[in-house]
Amino acid sequence: MAEPKFKAALFDVDGTLYPQSFFIKTSIQFMLMHPLLSAAFRQLRHDVREFGGVEDLHLAQVSLCAGYLRIPAEKAQVLLEKHIYGTFMDMLSKAEPYPGAEPLLASLKNAGLKLGVITDYTVGKKLSALGLDQYWDVAVSADEIGHLKPEPDAFLLAAEKLKISPEQIIYVGNEYKYDIIGAKKAGMKAAHLAQKPVPDSAADMTFSDFRDLQGYILGN
Repeated sequence: MAEPKFKAALFDVDGTLYPQSFFIKTSIQFMLMHPLLSAAFRQLRHDVREFGGVEDLHLAQVSLCAGYLRIPAEKAQVLLEKHIYGTFMDMLSKAEPYPGAEPLLASLKNAGLKLGVITDYTVGKKLSALGLDQYWDVAVSADEIGHLKPEPDAFLLAAEKLKISPEQIIYVGNEYKYDIIGAKKAGMKAAHLAQKPVPDSAADMTFSDFRDLQGYILGN
């Protein structure tokens, strides 16, 4: 077997370790339950990305949410904690991983790679709920550092925690403008989970079968 091309592989969670269709379906269900809060949260996340990041994401989200909904900050904080970081995250924790995800992770781990996740949301219970929590050497939440993808901060923090240079890391994600662009900004290689490459893709590879990704990373 050839030597692996990389020392570490980092993964997005939502839509990468489990199907994007589940995330979309769950988001629609939540939107029907809490339409105004859902709209406010989507808008504030868009605005935070436009800002390029904030020092305290949770404080910024409370302030923005309160402004959008025209409610006191204290009430906005309760709504976000109870429904976004509570109800919605609990709903997402019911996802089931892609069938090829665990065999891939096991093969990479057996080959000696360090593994990690980078997500824009809190990691919370999702990895254990997916039955995949035993594989990770590092888990970074962009939500906790205030800089959402595609800002490179979360990617670079993961590399720092692993003590591995970014160019020796491959990042795997399904959202081109957040995952792939963010990884490339950080100097990492990037693998795009998609049915076909986007035009003029910056990704180093595009795949729809986890076995193809395994072959690419392990060089076999």
